[in-house]
Amino acid sequence: MADPPPSSYIHIIRTNRHRLETLIHEGKYKPVFVWHLVLLTALPLMALLVPRRNGARYVRRVVLGLVLSMNIEALRYRRALLGANGYMVGLITTWWTIWTATLLVFHDPELEFRRIERAPTNPSTQPNGYSQNTSKATDNFKWQSYPRPFRHRLNWALGLLLNMRGPEWNWRISSLDPLPPALVHEPRIKQTRTELASVSPDARTRLRSVARVWLKAYFALDIVKVIMMQDPYFWGVIDCSTPFPFSLLPAQITPSVVYIYRFIMTGTGIFVALTYVCALNPLIFLGLSVAFPRASRAVTATPLDAPWIYADIFGQFSIPVLDHGLAGCWSQWWHQLFRFGFTSTASWLLSWLPRRYATHPDVKRIGMAFVAFGLSGLVHATGSYTQLSETSPVSGTWRFFILQAVGIVIQGSIVKLVVPAILPREVVVARWMRRMANVLFATGWLLFTAGYD
Repeated sequence: MADPPPSSYIHIIRTNRHRLETLIHEGKYKPVFVWHLVLLTALPLMALLVPRRNGARYVRRVVLGLVLSMNIEALRYRRALLGANGYMVGLITTWWTIWTATLLVFHDPELEFRRIERAPTNPSTQPNGYSQNTSKATDNFKWQSYPRPFRHRLNWALGLLLNMRGPEWNWRISSLDPLPPALVHEPRIKQTRTELASVSPDARTRLRSVARVWLKAYFALDIVKVIMMQDPYFWGVIDCSTPFPFSLLPAQITPSVVYIYRFIMTGTGIFVALTYVCALNPLIFLGLSVAFPRASRAVTATPLDAPWIYADIFGQFSIPVLDHGLAGCWSQWWHQLFRFGFTSTASWLLSWLPRRYATHPDVKRIGMAFVAFGLSGLVHATGSYTQLSETSPVSGTWRFFILQAVGIVIQGSIVKLVVPAILPREVVVARWMRRMANVLFATGWLLFTAGYD
């Protein structure tokens, strides 16, 4: 006889807490402690502090091995209820392994990376980096390479380690807002937009804008949660009955409508939650730097009060999807928090191929897509794996993400190969038709593959 459904989601929370305590008491799992986070941060930080001339190459590989072993142990034995019922345990440990490898093995920060820093108004000497005035006369910035003084190096390395999108670094991801024109001459910088940030909002204006976004996301998240909790599906009861009012629909269309409803609610919940959490970054750091400018400048040379550091977490939705379909949805609209780690890993793996393959545009494009989405699937699948419930990390989560790469390749092949083969060269497809096809393919593919998540 099947177990009766839980009376409420509160009952499920209490059951999960009791279950975790029992599993820890029996020795099957162990709790997550603060020292795990401290040690996993300290190890790569210490490796970054070792200059190349002192054997950094060997130290960094040893540290990567230590981080990998700690994270494997965490995936196997560490569990927590915080962070979506333990989801963040797997996600953070897997991502941290990828990020550590990116900084310690796939790149050489000492030779490759530079950070935008404030420079003295009239510096007498600049052995590392060079200064460049911005549009404001009071701001004097420079591109700072790997510093020699230990204290400066510590601040530089910590800023690198705790970064994700690199807004103040020369490896900043291409989907961010443009830098001020005076800073664009750094060779690694690639501006993807035609317009330059010649006129940008000041720090207080940006702070007020972010505060409004955060407040809207806070209330939206509360509303989404209240709506979700009316459907036991979002409690984790996958085989639950059709929720009201969908139970009033004809039986023939009810499953499809409920599927689309849950797809929309899941996507909305993730979008709102990420917007809410990521808005805390500018609220805290930009807010503190505006309130205490002297303290901010004393702590770090990074211009934390510069509004262009705090780009929106999501890009524009309509243009990328209309013009680029599924690829635009994932590469321009959706958040790009993990982008540099994924693309760095893909580039490193492709570098092992024979040169004629590694430099071939199609091989590179397809390889980058599959590695990036494979890693994204791995990050999210391990998060699913460490949840305190029955999940499908490989057949569900990972398959969903890897199918996004398949969809991007299929759509690209249709555009580049199939359509030109069918239509004569003199025929030009109307823009509205191309855009409609892009939207239909992106929406249809996401709906089709969401069943695997």
